[in-house]
Amino acid sequence: TAAVCIASLKPSVNAFTPPLRSATELAHQVNLFAIKNERNVDHAITNNKSEVTGVSSRSSFLQKVMKATTIAVAAVSSTTIASPPRPSLAAATADKNKDKQLNLSNEELAKIITSDMVDRSFLVSADLTRSIYSEDSTFQDEIDTYPIDKWVIGTQRLFVAEKSQVDLVGDVVVTPTEASFKFREDLMFRIPFRPVVTLSGKVLLTRDEETGLITKYREVWDQSVADVLKTAKF
Repeated sequence: TAAVCIASLKPSVNAFTPPLRSATELAHQVNLFAIKNERNVDHAITNNKSEVTGVSSRSSFLQKVMKATTIAVAAVSSTTIASPPRPSLAAATADKNKDKQLNLSNEELAKIITSDMVDRSFLVSADLTRSIYSEDSTFQDEIDTYPIDKWVIGTQRLFVAEKSQVDLVGDVVVTPTEASFKFREDLMFRIPFRPVVTLSGKVLLTRDEETGLITKYREVWDQSVADVLKTAKF
C-alpha cells in the first residue's frame, strides 16, 4: 500500500550511522523527501521529526536539498534498501608510508589519477588509488572537510556510483607540488526515489614535496549550492 504525503523536510542528517534497512523504517524515520516546485507553495507541517540515517557526512549538502523542498511524494513498501559494501580500513597502519607509491613522476601520477576518473569514477565510487594519498590527507568539498577514511565511507554511502555519471574534462595536470583536473557529473543519491543533480567543477590536489604523496583534496564547484539544487531530477 502506498502512502502519499505532503511534508516540510527539516531532518538532521547523520552521515556515518548505519543505513536504513527498509522503506517501512524510512516512513517512520523521515519527513518525506521533496523537490522544489516553481510555484509558491505553503509548507505543510508534519509531526514526524525523526532523523535521517545512513547518509554520508557529505550529505550536509543533502540537508540543504531537503530544506529547499516543499512538495513530497513517498511510497511505503517492504522493499529492502541495500547499503554499499563497507571499504576496508586496514590500509591505515602504523607505518603510514607502507605500500605507498612515493615520489612518482608527474607523468606517472597523472596516468593514475586519469584512470581513477575514467575507469573507476572515483568522485562518486570512492574507488581511488589509495597508495598515492597520504593517510593523513584531507578531502574538502563545498560542504565540509573530511579525513580520507570518512570521505571514502561517506562517498560510498551517499551516491549510487553505477547510476551516476562522471566525466573528466580535459587532461589531468601534474607538477611536483600539485595536481588538478576539471570534471562534470550527474550524481544519484542513495536515498528513496534516487534524485539526481548535475554539477561541474575542478579538483585541486596538493602534493607533499618530500614524498610526492597527495596530502589535500579540494573540490571546487562551478555552481552555487542553490543552483545545483535547481537541477534535481527524479
